[in-house]
Amino acid sequence: MTIMPDSLKDKPIESVAFVCQWNEGRSAHLELSTRRRLRELGSYVRTISAGINNGDAISPLRRMFLLRAGVPLVEIDAHKPTEFGPEHAKADLILVAELPMEDTLLAEWPEIEGKVMTVRGFIRGFMPEDESISEDEARIEDTYGHTDEEKLLLYSELETLAEQVALRLVEIAEGRK
Repeated sequence: MTIMPDSLKDKPIESVAFVCQWNEGRSAHLELSTRRRLRELGSYVRTISAGINNGDAISPLRRMFLLRAGVPLVEIDAHKPTEFGPEHAKADLILVAELPMEDTLLAEWPEIEGKVMTVRGFIRGFMPEDESISEDEARIEDTYGHTDEEKLLLYSELETLAEQVALRLVEIAEGRK
């Protein structure tokens, strides 16, 4: 049985925002791959992404990986790193790559309380108000400073996380029918 966050019980999750530091790696990857998987599952949940700061662009290696994973080139090329703003704050669910990002966002955007949590916490079924996960358990490793081989392994991990997020979103939606 899926545990539904209290703040999300009474309304459908129609949009999800993924957030990382720069919006050129983890959050962009999760946005694009989760969108692809949701589409394959027949779901119309909207995915967007942002960074705590504004980054540059998706790296050529990640671009190639996403393309091979089945993300349409037009969607990869359309991604432009953006900084978290009002559009992202309106999302029904905001999933961050690292636990400290929750505090950073809440300090500037207190109105998002009750709908922000970590990607790994969401997958595990926690509620935003009662997420019980350590920083190490919650953290999605950034690829900065890694070799290309290590980056590809981290990209594969993001694919698994995207699939788990998509499946949980569909499971939640079906539980409301």
